[in-house]
Amino acid sequence: MRALLLVALAALAGPALAEPPEPAPAPSSAWLERQQSAAADEADAAGARSSKVPAVKENCRVVKQWKVGDTVVKHRVCDDAPKPAAPAGQG
Repeated sequence: MRALLLVALAALAGPALAEPPEPAPAPSSAWLERQQSAAADEADAAGARSSKVPAVKENCRVVKQWKVGDTVVKHRVCDDAPKPAAPAGQG
């Protein structure tokens, strides 16, 4: 009885497993335009955000320099950036 049931299930599932899966439909052009415009908006926002922040100057010095093949490797030591002074009257 169990063997008959397994054969019946295999016969039902056989054609479905033998067919190749359908390819996914291509996204619509409107969807692609939305994705591209969203990416462009994010890039513009990132550019605007980074231009408003002043660049912090690093106080670094090269301690050791050596050559590995064609590449020059530098070991740098950076000092901490100066901290803003605490307001008077606190402390």
